[in-house]
Formats: sequence, C-alpha cells, structure tokens
Amino acid sequence: MNAHADNELLQTWITGWTRCRGYERHDDGRSTSVLLTDQQDQTEHFLFEPTTEQFLDLATDTRGDPTRVLTVVTNRMRELIDAAHPLGMRVTDRQQALMSVDMSGQDVEDPRPPGDDYTLEHARDGGCRRVLVRSRGELAARGSVAAVGDYAVYDRIITEENFRRRGLGSFVMRALTAGVLEDDVTTGLLMASADGRALYAFLGWEHLADVFVIRG
Repeated sequence: MNAHADNELLQTWITGWTRCRGYERHDDGRSTSVLLTDQQDQTEHFLFEPTTEQFLDLATDTRGDPTRVLTVVTNRMRELIDAAHPLGMRVTDRQQALMSVDMSGQDVEDPRPPGDDYTLEHARDGGCRRVLVRSRGELAARGSVAAVGDYAVYDRIITEENFRRRGLGSFVMRALTAGVLEDDVTTGLLMASADGRALYAFLGWEHLADVFVIRG
C-alpha cells in the first residue's frame, strides 16, 4: 500500500531517524525539534506543509538563532521560499525528498556481494539495524534502518568515495531490507538527498513531498 504524505508520516520518519542516530526529539506544539548532538549541538526543527504564517513564524525564530535550522516537508516549496525571501535567510538545501516504497515483493534473502572481495556485516543497536560492507577490511559502504510500526525507516545509505559506481548503494539497501522484513513492515520510508534520489527511484521508491532546509 502506498504511503500518503502527512504530518503523521513525517513523525514516523523522525522516530526512525532519531532512533538510528541516537537523537532525542521534542514536540512544542509548533514544530518537532531534534538536538543534533553530532553536529555541534545544532537544533533542527521540522514542519509539514505549514501555512505561510506558521512557516514565517518559525523562520523568524530560526533567523535569530545561528544554532537552529528549519526543515520543511511540502509540495509548496517555491511559494514558501518566496515568502521567506524578505527575511534574508539562506536556503541551504532544496533538493531533498520524502520517499516511500511498498515492501511487499521485496527480496527476503541477503543479496550476494558484488564481488569476492566484499563482505557483509549485520549489527543491531537497540531498535536500529545496521549493515557494513567491507572490501579486504576497508569500509566500502554502510546503512541503517529502523522499524516503526508498519514502516521501515532507512537512514545514512553511504558509499565511500573510493567505492562509488559499483552498485554498493543498491546492495546496502537490499541487505537492510532483507533484515527489516523480519519485523513485518509493509512500507519503506526515507528522506533522500539529491545524490540518493536517482538510486531510490531506480529501486522503485516513489516521491511523496519535496523538502527544503533554511537557516539564518
């Protein structure tokens, strides 16, 4: 079943994302904020499809605090960015996307490594599953996934620079999927970077909403 972009879905993604990164979330009634303990204790605030008034309210708070960043999930990106223009803020990313995939029919077996030099390692850290791919002992790629109810939330699918364009991103995704399907999830969910969107589209993921990041 295809996911529908709404605030509840964003909250599901935040739950899985914070679980895999060891962050804590806080809901203040206006937005969900997360302290990024591995990024000089910046605070990231999240909004889903806010009204222009709600967005400008949070954007104004963000402009006055150099430790804050505001991430907006929306299908009105151009309209909201234009509304913030008089504030003189920086849009630092406008190419992310919230994406989903139907997990039915996904392969339940670990994929075969792309070559004899590669090894696959599985690990669990609380509610987060992780995979590491090594080539002759050197870290080549990695990724994480957390089950949140019926959803599998993927995070940090990374291929090291010296190992790119070898299919390792797809390999990591398939290895994570094989593991998390043990949790009877039905839908995959992730926040894709500009670089990752093409990979996920190739693997059958669907675009749900645009995402942009703004700071003072």
